[in-house]
Amino acid sequence: MKSMKRTLVILFALVMAFAFAACGGQPAEPASTEEGAAETEAETIPASEPITIKFQGAFTEGAADYYYFDRFCESVYERSGGTVTVVWGAGPEAIPADQLAEAMINGIVELVYTPYTYLVTVAPVFNGVKMMDPLTVRANGGTEYIDELSQQYVNSHFLARASVNCPYAIMTNKPIKTVADWKGMVVRGTAAHKPLLEAVGAEMVTMGWGEVYQAAEKNVVAGVGGTLKNFVDSSIGEVMEYLVDPGFYCSDSSLLLNNSVWDKLDDAQRQAIVDSAIDWESDSAAHFADDNEDMIRILEETGAQVNALVGADREEFLNIANDAAWKVVENADPEIAAKMREFAGN
Repeated sequence: MKSMKRTLVILFALVMAFAFAACGGQPAEPASTEEGAAETEAETIPASEPITIKFQGAFTEGAADYYYFDRFCESVYERSGGTVTVVWGAGPEAIPADQLAEAMINGIVELVYTPYTYLVTVAPVFNGVKMMDPLTVRANGGTEYIDELSQQYVNSHFLARASVNCPYAIMTNKPIKTVADWKGMVVRGTAAHKPLLEAVGAEMVTMGWGEVYQAAEKNVVAGVGGTLKNFVDSSIGEVMEYLVDPGFYCSDSSLLLNNSVWDKLDDAQRQAIVDSAIDWESDSAAHFADDNEDMIRILEETGAQVNALVGADREEFLNIANDAAWKVVENADPEIAAKMREFAGN
């Protein structure tokens, strides 16, 4: 009996030894708790890296275009959890308007505020952006198409239009009653005004806003193209007698983020910037609708008067403006023009 017990003890010991060896000689790890698994998963999610982004403007610092700039910066900072800081970089004194497109392509600038019409030298199809109502294309997918073109042509993501309800306009030193009155006039303008001015027989010249007042004062130009806020910022009402009504197109001043910066951001940071830009776009609709009346009043107080086209003359003027602008895009790329017109609804 004792011999049998001794044999069983030895066999049991051998079984345990083999079992221990089969496990690699290590004790079994306890099963992970849900809390432990969550902690492990959380440790794999990297925290957002802080980044400071410089804002490059096509207009001088303090211009009416940037009315929302401080709120935009605060919104980006808050939405990103303090990881994205937007600061003023420079205006056209650092990079002139005619060099801005190349700076974007080469990744020299980061966050840019510019009209698309300043970029048509590298992509004539951008002439169509001013024909697309900002809020309409925000709702129907047109903004995604503008973004696609922006990445393709200027190495940047389109974020938002920042000047809704802000039409282009022209001030003149003589009254305009019919389309024929434009013939032979020398008008300061940009690529935004060029299709219309050529179509009505006017001659367009380009110059920076720093030169426009003196040129108008000395009658070097008989008209000045811009937006109402441009006229007020540059005191054009003091040197031009008439504000031609109606305005035409829609300012295509927009916010774009260079791809080199976009690629450095995580999804949360990108969303913080996009959402804040869309807020700027939405706010500008109400801001400029109200502000336009104030700007017209300011121009009138400085001596200018509204020159309103009426009836058939008004309709002819607008039809010429629209047809001429779309023709430029169609000549550049018929397929892109067709898609833009589809999103624009005309």
